[in-house]
Amino acid sequence: MFQTFKDQLKVENPAEVLRGQDGIFEVVSPYGYTFEVTCRPGSPMQVRELRHLGSAYLRPEHPVWEIRRLRPTAA
Repeated sequence: MFQTFKDQLKVENPAEVLRGQDGIFEVVSPYGYTFEVTCRPGSPMQVRELRHLGSAYLRPEHPVWEIRRLRPTAA
């Protein structure tokens, strides 16, 4: 799905895209929250909030999450 580290996806449900992936991803919510998500096949995802740029009170018309792969996970 992620061919290079520069690839960025826009999706409605990031869990569907990240399930089974291997690596560390930056995920930006429709509300402006930025998360670092660590994925390993066969393991639960680890999610850590990095920053919040928008307002939690904004309701986007089409909720879209942005996902970018930062790096592979350490072996």
